[in-house]
Amino acid sequence: MNQEVENKETKEQREQIEQESDDNEKNDKKEQTQQQEQKKKKKKNKKKKKWGEEEEIMTDFDDDWQNKVKTSKILQDPDLPQHIKEKYAIYENNPYMMIISNVPLNVQLKELEEYFNTLITSLDPKITERPIKAIEYGATKSWVVLECSSKEAKRALVTQDQVQFVNNCKIKVERPRKFLERILNPQAKEGELNADQKQEDNTRLYLGGLPTYLRDEDVMKLIQSFGSTKYFNLVKDTTSNTEISKGYCFFEYEKSVSTAKALKALNNLQIGDKKLKICKVQGEPQQNKKINGRDQPSNYAGSFLASCDLLRMPQVQQMLTIPQSALIPSKVVQFLNMCSIEDLYEDDIYEELMEDIRSECIRFGQIEKIEIPRPDKESGFCNPAVGKIFVKFYYQIPAKKAKFHLAGRTYNKRTVITSFYPEEQFDYKDYLING
Repeated sequence: MNQEVENKETKEQREQIEQESDDNEKNDKKEQTQQQEQKKKKKKNKKKKKWGEEEEIMTDFDDDWQNKVKTSKILQDPDLPQHIKEKYAIYENNPYMMIISNVPLNVQLKELEEYFNTLITSLDPKITERPIKAIEYGATKSWVVLECSSKEAKRALVTQDQVQFVNNCKIKVERPRKFLERILNPQAKEGELNADQKQEDNTRLYLGGLPTYLRDEDVMKLIQSFGSTKYFNLVKDTTSNTEISKGYCFFEYEKSVSTAKALKALNNLQIGDKKLKICKVQGEPQQNKKINGRDQPSNYAGSFLASCDLLRMPQVQQMLTIPQSALIPSKVVQFLNMCSIEDLYEDDIYEELMEDIRSECIRFGQIEKIEIPRPDKESGFCNPAVGKIFVKFYYQIPAKKAKFHLAGRTYNKRTVITSFYPEEQFDYKDYLING
């Protein structure tokens, strides 16, 4: 009997030990799974931090935004009428909506709709349906609400911050939540403006070494390829009947990014037989004297070209003049300073140049045609267009992007200069407009 009792006790002890070991194994497995889940959560959080904008877009579409409208804080604002509150709550939470601000008062909704349909399809050619589903004015005509028709259209539009509309007018693309926070909280708006003013770079630039036959339009076209300017003065010699440039100017960009880009690209740039020199101007801008009722720099002096009769000839002046049409945005972009005339005699260099231009410009949109005028191999004759490169896009927006992004880039240790070219002249193969 005693032996049977002992056997039972040992059996119970074994079972208890086995049960404890099983429990320990289960606990270990639970801990491992919990640790793995925590690691996954950490990875997700890291991705959200790194790709915050994209993650926000993705999750917005999965939310039940109509329920969010009912609980929006805007509905509790005592200063707004009820119908405005309801609209603003929809603008804030509808994931397909975007706000367009700084809209000119003379622009029609139809114009804006067509513009943004073209813009979005050029940014994402895979979008086949019309990207804009609906468009309406906000509380005032200075801002407009766009409703996108798909997630892809919204994602393409979110990448834009400021776009250039007709007549060089810049309109702003914003998320509704940020825009409404700004207009409903004037103190935050004022602080934002003050911060922008502090960041603004007010340094003026000096650009010397310019050929004296260049006019205001020529120099403006060169410097504005890096950004828009808020001040420009080409210093001239007014002692003769015809005002001629003294070969230097002062100017100032609206944004500091453009200043840095111009300082890097224009310094030692070869134009004709001269090299440009550019630097920041310290202190107050130069004050002009008045001589015979005309503004004149204090260090005025005569130019050695002032007495050159050739410069007064109508034919020469016409060659040196840039028509206003060449400054208007078009589907054709002109590239300068990418190659020498000698390079274009060689077929292999010409083909390589053609391929490089095509591969670089195709990133911005579909290309309709590329023209690179070449010298005559037999006679060696070169018309004035030789050395220029023309790229025609199917749409104007890709042309604008190409002009902006490729200006100031280097190709074979040469600084590329870009400008628009009139489409009508290009189609007629008239490549003789200076630029």
